[in-house]
Formats: sequence, C-alpha cells, structure tokens
Amino acid sequence: MKQDRTMPKRGGVRRHVGLLAVGVGLCGLFLLLPQRAGASAGVSSLEGLRLPAGAVRERMADRMWLHGMPAQVWVFDVPQSLSAFAKALTAQQPALADLHVLPGQLILSGHVGNDRWVAQMESAGAERTVGSLSSISVRAAPAGQVPGWLPKGARVRADVAVMEGRVKVTDRIWQYAVPPQKLTELLDAGLRRAGWVPQSEGAGQWWARERERMRLWLVPVDGGSGLRALGWAP
Repeated sequence: MKQDRTMPKRGGVRRHVGLLAVGVGLCGLFLLLPQRAGASAGVSSLEGLRLPAGAVRERMADRMWLHGMPAQVWVFDVPQSLSAFAKALTAQQPALADLHVLPGQLILSGHVGNDRWVAQMESAGAERTVGSLSSISVRAAPAGQVPGWLPKGARVRADVAVMEGRVKVTDRIWQYAVPPQKLTELLDAGLRRAGWVPQSEGAGQWWARERERMRLWLVPVDGGSGLRALGWAP
C-alpha cells in the first residue's frame, strides 16, 4: 500500500469530505476545551436559539457522532458582527461562558444539561458572521468501536460519523509511533484478515468488503505515522 497525500475525487466523496471536515475540527475542540458543570437556565436546544433576521441555518446531517457520542451540528451565516452575535448567543444561553480566541476564530463553549455546546464562528465581513453550532451528548455511552483491522498502538485524533439517508460515512484519524513503512505492512495484514480486498484504483488505497468501501491515507508524522480512514457503509 503506497502512501497517499491526495484527496479522493469520486462522485459524492468531496461533499462528504467537506461535511466531515467540520466534525473533525469539532473533535479537536471537544478534546481541548475545558469541562465544567452544566446549567439549567436559558435555551435548552440548538433549535431554540434565535438568529437575527436574514440568517441562514442548516443542519449538517440526519444523525452524527463525535468520538462515538451522539451530536448535532448546524452551520450558519448571519448578518451580524462577530461580537454582536457572540453576545446574542450568551444572552440566550449563559452556559456558553468559556471564551476562546484562535487566529481568525472565536469559540464559545459550555455545558447545557447533559450536553456539551460549542459555538465556533469567524467574521466574513463588517456585518457578517459564519460558523457552526454543535451539541454533544457527553454522558451518552459511546457507540464507536475500534475496527478489528486496526493495528495496536493507535492514538485516536478524530472520530466522526454521519448518517445520511441509509448510508453511514465515517472519518477517523489515528497516530502511531511506528514509521509508515512498518505500519503499511501491519495494515495490509490486518485488513486482509478482516475480509477487506484492495481495489485497483489509487494503487491499493481503496478497499472493499461486501457493500462497504474505504479509502486510506498514510503520512509521516513526528517520526511516526498518521492514518486517516474514510469509509462508507449501507
């Protein structure tokens, strides 16, 4: 299996990659942001948040999981400045009290009941803000499972899954201490034992098992390896 730094370009794949990119980013935020006690006052659901007139809000997927925990993610585009929109959100839900400023981004987070809320936003003009609103059921039992073909020693970096119609799309990233060449050998052996068959396209990067399909990327990271698996299953 050769190393591959390119993105897949099959029909429908690019849309899923774009959708899951937000989820991968939220996985990182979920691991980094502080965890505090929940609050009961204020709006209790993402759908209940009021956006200014002229705003556009869209739910990303029918169902979604981050690190195996049920989640909701909405993307938005509002005709309001970054600071004004942030104040409007905290006025409706005071639990969004943790403020984080990153290059070009502002993030509000906090616990609302049993859910972890994250509002990620950035300025798109003088009176325009875009971003995402997410809630993660942190007390729900994780539904994710470690794939049987995955070599031992993996350190999870991201684990996102979405259900659109009857197709479940997963995007998972792991990090290893072993170099790519060694990891390639372990991956090939594990995948074949689990019933996966390499496909001709992409020099073996595409794998199939019955009606499932998966694309792998393997890159060197800090003397070890980074592995990304993008999968589709009915």
